[in-house]
Amino acid sequence: MTDTKHLHDIARGYVKTALLRTAFELRIFDPLDGGGLSAVELAEYADVHPRGMRILCDALSAIGLLRAEEGRYQLPEEGSELLISTSPSFFGGAVRLGASDWEWDAQKHLVDAVRHGGTVQPTHALTPEFDYWQEFAHSTSWFNNGAAQLMTDRLVPWAAERDSVDVLDIACSHGSYGFTFARAEPRATITGLDWPGVLDITERHAEELGVADRFRKLPGDMFKTPLGGPYDLVMLTNVLHHFAEAEATVLLKRAHAALKPGGRIAVVGHSYDAGDTPHTNPLPFMFSVIMLVQTHDGETHSVDAYRRMLTDAGFAHPSSHASEAAMHRLFLADRP
Repeated sequence: MTDTKHLHDIARGYVKTALLRTAFELRIFDPLDGGGLSAVELAEYADVHPRGMRILCDALSAIGLLRAEEGRYQLPEEGSELLISTSPSFFGGAVRLGASDWEWDAQKHLVDAVRHGGTVQPTHALTPEFDYWQEFAHSTSWFNNGAAQLMTDRLVPWAAERDSVDVLDIACSHGSYGFTFARAEPRATITGLDWPGVLDITERHAEELGVADRFRKLPGDMFKTPLGGPYDLVMLTNVLHHFAEAEATVLLKRAHAALKPGGRIAVVGHSYDAGDTPHTNPLPFMFSVIMLVQTHDGETHSVDAYRRMLTDAGFAHPSSHASEAAMHRLFLADRP
């Protein structure tokens, strides 16, 4: 139902975003992991004014991120692991990206993007060596949404039947997909393609995860850089929504050419199924707004579109896979 309260909440939605961003920047959830504290105690911890801290904490309590009881603030009863910076599930990286100044500034020009049919930003998601992608690669702790494990679970039995497991991870970013697979398949070697500054971060992640000896950097543009190979497996994760179908299919054809006959491609991305509507499954349709302001032609593609792109690129037997733990859908297909 649409009423004035609903519209007011939407109009001031940025206040909730600012609250969360500020709370993470000040790390005020961390000291509460040991018990409740007053606004004065939290202000001393964060080195801020007590009045500012009191107003911040009251507002965080109003939106359910804290509990205010007898002048002290405590973590919520559920989900606190997402708020603590030392937790493997810490959500701060997602906020650092999703509420970054660049993303906020892009959304300010949504009306112009709607009129134009795509981004009007001079620097956007596809600008070569855009430093946003270094921050994206660095902020990996939030990214374990289950899709990397889903991919690994589906690929390990397939890889067991192969003589070699040479992998090309296109636009590898943080490397989570390739490295999750490599840790489960000890014969896997990962070649990661991305911008040079991003690959420095990917390499550090490979070292942290103990797979650096099986990782090779391939710096460059995914549409122009020679891919090498041939490979047994190509990964293309959270990339195709940046492009219209025709351009995404061009990239898939490059991947097809880099594969050995009988090789496989694994694609991950936001998607929606034939029966989905913005009301029943809002996330993919909301994500298209982000693509509208950040890219020239990108948007969330349907499951049918992914299958069509894979088929048009020469792949056979495209299949889609989902799980409750994964925010994104996995698509697998083979090079005949």
